[in-house]
Amino acid sequence: MEKKLKIVCAGDTHGRDKWKEIVAKELDSSDRIIFIGDYFDTHYDETPEQQLSNFNEIVEFKKTNMDKVILLIGNHDFHYLSGINESYSGFQYGWSKSFNEILEPALAEGLMQMCYVYDKYVFTHAGVTNTWCATHGVNRQPHLLEDSINKLFKTNKYAFYFQMGYNYSQSGDDVTQSPLWVRLPSLFQDKLIGFTFVVGHTTLKQLTITENVIGIDCLGTTGEYLIIENNTPKSSK
Repeated sequence: MEKKLKIVCAGDTHGRDKWKEIVAKELDSSDRIIFIGDYFDTHYDETPEQQLSNFNEIVEFKKTNMDKVILLIGNHDFHYLSGINESYSGFQYGWSKSFNEILEPALAEGLMQMCYVYDKYVFTHAGVTNTWCATHGVNRQPHLLEDSINKLFKTNKYAFYFQMGYNYSQSGDDVTQSPLWVRLPSLFQDKLIGFTFVVGHTTLKQLTITENVIGIDCLGTTGEYLIIENNTPKSSK
């Protein structure tokens, strides 16, 4: 019988170094440690210097654990990439060049990605809808979804821009939105069948596990993170 991986997944960091505590506790016993994205911008007290230093440390952690660590991309990272002609709440104009100068090499070296799939679990910053997949020609077969989304990101970053839908939601609560943006109500409405989505992006009062969607953006509230062991998800802190 194939060994089931033990996966640890941390929510949006936004410059916080809570991940270091998680790594100290979980690194040796885990097969994968996944960061759900949003390394920059903050509603808390982390300065731009702290955000930059924290991401540098995360990148170095990835480099020393290439097969174990997965760095996903969030919307608050995306708007600092070269050629992205839109910016979102919290964008730090005075630091955008500095953030860009560390993000771009990380992308070029293959250290970051848009999607990771293991078994039935799909890890993206915000989730994946049928509408968005159909619009952009994403292959929704379980064994091809990850590669299809990551290839699309490399070839057409416009597909990941903020895509206003019929709700005219300024926060991204539309089924048209990309894996960087879709909010939980729209994800529940139009999620791909047969998967369980692990997402950050929407701040929660506590880590929330349902059959098809697991919300983990709570490092700044409860400090919880997700563990999937023996194919069973649970909260830890």
